[in-house]
Amino acid sequence: MERILFLFFFTIISVLLDLYFFQIIKKYRKINWAKPLFFIYWSFTVVTVFNFLYYVIDIDYNLGFSTKTFIFSVIIGNFISKLASLPFLLIDDIRRFIIYLFRKKESSSDNKISRSKFLSISASLAYGLPITSLSYGILSNNVYDYRVKRRNISFKNLPMAFDGIKVCHISDIHIGSLKNRLAVRGGIDMILNEKPDIILFTGDLVNDRASELKGWGDDLSKIRAPLGVFSVLGNHDYGEYSDWKDNNAKNKNFNDLLYSQKEFGWNLLRNENTNIEVDGERLNIIGVENWASSRFQQYGDLDSAYKGIEEENFKLLMSHNPSHWNAEVTNNFKGIDLTLSGHTHGLQYGIDIGKFRVSPVRLAYKQWADLYSSNDQFIYVNRGFGFMGYPGRVGILPEITILELNKT
Repeated sequence: MERILFLFFFTIISVLLDLYFFQIIKKYRKINWAKPLFFIYWSFTVVTVFNFLYYVIDIDYNLGFSTKTFIFSVIIGNFISKLASLPFLLIDDIRRFIIYLFRKKESSSDNKISRSKFLSISASLAYGLPITSLSYGILSNNVYDYRVKRRNISFKNLPMAFDGIKVCHISDIHIGSLKNRLAVRGGIDMILNEKPDIILFTGDLVNDRASELKGWGDDLSKIRAPLGVFSVLGNHDYGEYSDWKDNNAKNKNFNDLLYSQKEFGWNLLRNENTNIEVDGERLNIIGVENWASSRFQQYGDLDSAYKGIEEENFKLLMSHNPSHWNAEVTNNFKGIDLTLSGHTHGLQYGIDIGKFRVSPVRLAYKQWADLYSSNDQFIYVNRGFGFMGYPGRVGILPEITILELNKT
């Protein structure tokens, strides 16, 4: 129900924006190619409304992943472009309204105030920039341009035996989206070439279905490390964004996903903890199921996962959604030293240069990419290995994280 309400209000806002922005292009109605231009413009509105109806009305037809991805890209591209150019139109309309109020009323024709050419052009350019950049993100094949991000983090209570441990953090593989097998194998080779001591995967192995893993077993089984590979579930791993014939089919899909991770040699943690041992010293790893502060599933049970851990031990938490950190970890579990998350993908759109990072996803997540700290607690949010929805990346590239943990 929550998803339907979100789509409803999103569709209403999108249609209202389309009506408002039509005043930019309606001045071209006398030119020869006005009809094709208007047709293209309103086709975005039609696609947006169709998307809403598709999810509201129980249509017994599966559009397929590629078609859904295309529709998603069209809707989001159109929406972001209009948001980018909205300030210019608002400024112009406010200007026109103020002039209208103070202009001497000589005749009705005199009261007609033309739209500013400068602001109209500015709005058009602002509209075109996101569309152009989003198209570039698809055509450039940036979704396979894997980047290694390295960070050193120091802790007072890290056991001496783990001083300098190399942790590889990956997240959001979304295997159903990945079509270039050669490029993906190159990304896996990059992981292995780093020779990490341990590999931690923070969820969203698939888009919806365990069947997406067919043919990938040999590749994913290569992801190994001396101290093991540990994983948790993300919101997409439960199969709740797909239609199922019945609960038995849904449950089988979920069990197939769990079995696949076991076959890969990964240690899946579901609201539980374990430890790794080096030279008689231990490091605790806690894994919770998906938990989000809003909108997404709250299957995670950190209270249960935390049980049995001695307070003085070093504790590393894997939790898919970074909103969990502010909502529970920093408030109620101050003994957790390091949290690893993913989920946001950095929206696959933004600017990420050196220490400067900006993305619209910042409006939804305070911690959305890279390393953050609060007092003596840290969280690292991975930008994602794969992609979901929009089949491209602009500025925010797929990531392999290498964290070196040091004792101070």
